[in-house]
Amino acid sequence: MIIWITGLPGSGKTTLAKKIKSILDLKISNNIVLLDGDNIRDILPYELSYCNEDRIRLAKFYSELALLIEQSNCIVICSFVALFHDVQEYIRLNANDYFEIFLDPSLDELVQKNKKGLYAKNSEYMLNQFIKHEFPKNPELRINTILNGVYQDHINEIKKKLFKKLKISM
Repeated sequence: MIIWITGLPGSGKTTLAKKIKSILDLKISNNIVLLDGDNIRDILPYELSYCNEDRIRLAKFYSELALLIEQSNCIVICSFVALFHDVQEYIRLNANDYFEIFLDPSLDELVQKNKKGLYAKNSEYMLNQFIKHEFPKNPELRINTILNGVYQDHINEIKKKLFKKLKISM
């Protein structure tokens, strides 16, 4: 199974992925792999920019890597921005089992948090990248992760739906 956690930068993808992995480690205890976009980008043997073409190329690489690991009988938890319909549809069609979680806080909340400075009015990200995102059409879960400046993980709702999909008792 591939658990694909996607959303805008700063929406809580990595934090949620780590929580889900900890929960599944207790229930299943092995064959769980966490892939995080920032970590993978750091170990690539070549430089990729944040231009749209490189971001699409990287998102396709993420999906192929996740599919390859899933073939080894692993549950793969992915936390990537990767907001491209072609990539989302490709992984959904090719995974043995797929569960997509879209973290969808309001832009106002992300602008207030703005940990990486991406959401500044005239930043490269806001001027050239943000407008190119393609938000998931039919995720299994759509979650508003920031409310009044506080992260909301919705972990009980996620556990309920995910455990049902995995046929694990609560």
